[in-house]
Amino acid sequence: MMFSAPSVVHGALIGTIVLVAAMAFVGRSPAAPRGLTLFAIAFALHVTRYLLLLSMPLLGGPLALVLAEASHAGSGVVMLAATAMELRRPPPRRTLFALWVGMVAALAVGLPLVGEIATAPISLFVGAVMMAAAAAFWLRARKAPGAGYRAVAVLLALWGLHKWDAPWLMQVEWLRPYGFMVSEVLAIGLGVALLLASDRERRYAEMEARRRSEGLLRLQGEAMEATANAIFITDRAGRIEWSNAAFTRLSGWTGEEARKRGARRLLMGGERDRRFQDALEQGRVWRGELSLRRKDGTLYIVDQTVTPIADDKGRVAHYVVVQEDVTERRQAEERIRFLSNHDALTALPNRLLFREHLQRAIARAKAERSSLGVLFLDLDDFSHYNDVLGHDGGDRLLLQLVERLMSAARGVETLGRVGGDEFAVVLTGGGEAAAEMAQTLLAAVAQPFDLDGHEVQLGASVGIALFPLDGGDAETLMKNADVAMYRAIHEVSNGYRFFAPAMDAELAARRRMEGDLRRAAIRGELVLHYQPIVRVNDRRIIGFEALVRWNHPEDGLIPPGEFIPLAEENGLIGPIGEWVLIEACRQAALWIKDGLPPVPIAVNLSAVQMKRQDLPMLVRRILAEAGLPPGRLELELTETAMMDDPEAAGRVLADIEAMGMGLAVDDFGTGYSSLGRLKRFPVCKLKIDRSFVSELAENQSDRAIARAIVSLAHALELTVVAEGVETEAQFAILAAEGCDSVQGYLFSPGVPAEQAAELLRKGGF
Repeated sequence: MMFSAPSVVHGALIGTIVLVAAMAFVGRSPAAPRGLTLFAIAFALHVTRYLLLLSMPLLGGPLALVLAEASHAGSGVVMLAATAMELRRPPPRRTLFALWVGMVAALAVGLPLVGEIATAPISLFVGAVMMAAAAAFWLRARKAPGAGYRAVAVLLALWGLHKWDAPWLMQVEWLRPYGFMVSEVLAIGLGVALLLASDRERRYAEMEARRRSEGLLRLQGEAMEATANAIFITDRAGRIEWSNAAFTRLSGWTGEEARKRGARRLLMGGERDRRFQDALEQGRVWRGELSLRRKDGTLYIVDQTVTPIADDKGRVAHYVVVQEDVTERRQAEERIRFLSNHDALTALPNRLLFREHLQRAIARAKAERSSLGVLFLDLDDFSHYNDVLGHDGGDRLLLQLVERLMSAARGVETLGRVGGDEFAVVLTGGGEAAAEMAQTLLAAVAQPFDLDGHEVQLGASVGIALFPLDGGDAETLMKNADVAMYRAIHEVSNGYRFFAPAMDAELAARRRMEGDLRRAAIRGELVLHYQPIVRVNDRRIIGFEALVRWNHPEDGLIPPGEFIPLAEENGLIGPIGEWVLIEACRQAALWIKDGLPPVPIAVNLSAVQMKRQDLPMLVRRILAEAGLPPGRLELELTETAMMDDPEAAGRVLADIEAMGMGLAVDDFGTGYSSLGRLKRFPVCKLKIDRSFVSELAENQSDRAIARAIVSLAHALELTVVAEGVETEAQFAILAAEGCDSVQGYLFSPGVPAEQAAELLRKGGF
């Protein structure tokens, strides 16, 4: 069969148009080759070439041929850019443009000289580019096996080979139609192959996406089922459609029992919260705390997040509810918050809260132009009963006393415990009402107490200060009532005294004590006792706490609770604290020299000392003079001492920690800070206050607090020491809760250095 050149050119034109359309359609797919749009443009230039070849009779042979081959060269340049894009190596546009201009210029010069054979370099160039494109699609076939890109690569390679033999085919008149026919077949085949490959790749990508989506959904479902937080999903009406195992553990309702139940109470608790309602109605996320009831009726507290889920039309269709059980945490926080303002044993307001109550009462009295009475009650020689009865017996005696005082002091403004054996009362009225209340309180104290079948007789003294006669603010009234109480202690047995400006004797005694305290270190009256710190898991001594005592030449051994507050009030704590540091470091260095195990000694820092910006320099000098490694000294400070000025404290503690010393927080739980705030400081140890330990075996709340402190401290990589451990039961509970070490009378009280050295030689208990 014979073909005419124009008819075959028409066929090649139509085939290339089909190819361009196929490439344009395939190029819309997200998974399509990157340069497919450029490939479409390149073959569109092929279409232009065929159109120009068909218009040769109109434009004239040479001009039409130049324009046609210029389009041919342009298709090769664009195809080169598309291939480079597929390989992620796009060449500069200027280079491509220069290449096209060079080929067109060579064609324009060569065509008059050598005739149609001048088009051969362009055909060879386009063929080479097609071979490169075939290689690019072959690489793509390796990434998407089964899609059919190998067929595309083969067709492109065949077309490239055909481009290489086309210049010589065109030289034979009767072969020209067959050359165009080959181009037509390859163009149509390439278009069909691209459509098939793209469709297969799209379906493969969708299948993979669906498989990944299903796997992700399955993984998400398993994660939601396994999570520790309770999760349930409700419809728009609030009926539960799904819940996880944690929800069943928390609420007591199984998935079947919870399904289709109304969840309004679970969502909102017992009260209606308008902000919660508004959030749900507006499709916003809501978070808050709720108190809920389990299936068995017990209460629990959750931190709840409710997230609306919209449907395809943008309307809320479901709610996803996540509940975190914070019952124990909130109870522990409430307990710590309560104990920061209340006495741990009696639950009465402590000195800080009592002062606040008194200040409010003064404000009301000023507004009403009325009087107030402030009474301070001190038990006579209560430390004797502590020694005889033990601390447990002394605590029980105090609890009986508080019951009587609360019964006797009905109608008063405030009753508080402002010291170990000191109580304070605020009542409205003048001197007569205060005197009557003092007599009532003294009578209540004087009645015998029954303690395990033993009769215990207590005595007390009361000091009274009146507002506005004896002071216009809480501090002044409390100080004057305290002075009056000291006068009563020394002047009357089981009596009371009103404050009078002439009470100089008490002030003189206070000044005498202050003067004696100023000279105590110089006279060698201060001594250090050392209480061992014992590791829980093997009962080995891992350190000592240095405890200062004042061996007064007249008053005997005075515990720190009696003179340290006075030293802090009058600025004497600085010299005393420096002496304690020097003596503790000297003793620690001496023990190392004697060959004893090198354990650290802990020294308490006061709030006043923490305010010294030169504290790091002082500690460094003392260590150097004693020849003690920094790791053998540990500094303890209270929460209050750190929180008075957190920024300054942070700088001081950072400098001390950089020396290599350990930092511990003493009496944790009795101040007003939290672990969240303490984590800003470079502390490594927490000491649980003895008030949480004393009733550990009997009080589940104290045990929960200890557990919470140990857990949170370990989460922050802090070690935990429990103070005041006096019984094996307390020790066993602390060991079970993961406490690291303890100190207390169970092992040893504070002892002089010689006895401490003997304990250290033994190594443990």
